Amino acid sequence: MKRLVAALIILAAIVTAGVLEAVHVERTFGELEERICALEDAIKNPDDDALDEVKTLTVWWEKKRAAMELYTWSPDLRAFSVALAETEGSLECGDDKNALSKCQSLLTMARNLKRLLDFSPSDLI
Repeated sequence: MKRLVAALIILAAIVTAGVLEAVHVERTFGELEERICALEDAIKNPDDDALDEVKTLTVWWEKKRAAMELYTWSPDLRAFSVALAETEGSLECGDDKNALSKCQSLLTMARNLKRLLDFSPSDLI
């Protein structure tokens, strides 16, 4: 009986960790998409400071990436950091058109990463 209780406690801990991971991934990538859209809007509007926006996004992302790497690992998480740096470099050079195209790449990468890291019933098979 003790083994059954121990097994059920372990199973509950595993399921809880999985649910918490899925919630964290969902929230992180939801906010990430909003921030990338805000960056895109800042690039399109000459009155906004897009360079500050991308720097803020990079600092935020690096914290989130470090937290996610505690429970999951994907080389794409680090590749996303590189793409953010490329966007920042484009803005520093004044190449807004390239920075806008990078924003589209960032959105696509974020959506793909979310699908990769988020829970799917097909993961059980």
